[in-house]
Amino acid sequence: MSAVDEVNAPSLTIVIPTWNGWELLKDCLHSLAAQTCGDFSTVVVDDGSTDDTPARLEETFPHVHCIVSPVNRGFAPTANLGLAAAASDWVFLLNNDVTLDPMCIEKLMAKAQEGRYSMICPLVLCADDPTRIYSAGDTLSRSGRPESLGYKMPLAEYEAAREPFGVSGGYGLFRKTLLDEVGLLDESFVAYFEDSDLCFRARWAGHAAAIVPEARAYHIGSASIAGRTWWRTRKCYQNHALLVWKNYSLALLLRNFVPICGERIHQGKRLFQVARHEWGALRATGVVFAAWWGLMLRCPGALRARHRILGQRRIHNDAMQALLDESTSQ
Repeated sequence: MSAVDEVNAPSLTIVIPTWNGWELLKDCLHSLAAQTCGDFSTVVVDDGSTDDTPARLEETFPHVHCIVSPVNRGFAPTANLGLAAAASDWVFLLNNDVTLDPMCIEKLMAKAQEGRYSMICPLVLCADDPTRIYSAGDTLSRSGRPESLGYKMPLAEYEAAREPFGVSGGYGLFRKTLLDEVGLLDESFVAYFEDSDLCFRARWAGHAAAIVPEARAYHIGSASIAGRTWWRTRKCYQNHALLVWKNYSLALLLRNFVPICGERIHQGKRLFQVARHEWGALRATGVVFAAWWGLMLRCPGALRARHRILGQRRIHNDAMQALLDESTSQ
């Protein structure tokens, strides 16, 4: 990089939420220390860990700034503490169970300098089998279901994808002015689909997303939810509805009514099945009802947010439908 390029290079903050994951976090931070591009600051946000993460950080990685939440609040509120603290041009939101190829940050920031995109992601490979893809960007189908592009696809079969709908909050580079404009992660989601909600808001505001296939990352995947399958399933059931309520205009709801209803049925069945496997049919029925009731309590806030989001949109319904159609076909 020339001296002129260094002066004009955008600044970067890497934000890593963590909860009782010191061994994972340590590997993640070591991969950051090995980056060919060292022009970034790192913020770890500890979500009430009980494994002495803050003290270990101070001893092992003294250059890393640590923000400590006294209680466990979940991914979205924890990530927001780091996002709000960043004063850089760009923020890279990174899971603690992700490691980066040494040139990953350099290649991501080269794409950032092009100026066209506000959301950028690397090509993420499975940590236990790097010959397979974990994510090549995020899609959002007509049904409102977020998915990872290329999941488990052999890397040898991968061809550069079209522009993804959005990027994951586990390994997503965001322009700070985008976050200032559309807001941070919606903390009512707690975890799951909160990044898709952010990307949906960004798309309504006219921002674009990109993947950089040459930038590589490695993801273990779901390392922090061992034994909590029912909890994850409940959050997905609730947050899918919140995602749709907040971001689908009336025209989009009417055009995509059948796939949305199909996904709601799928989410409900999945929650019942997981809870029944855990506790039996009777308690599973109670779990589904409690999840539905919790969703109803959050409905007024979601509808108020919907009014704000759709009132500030910069693209038309047809343009958004085209994005959903393209995302569904990928």
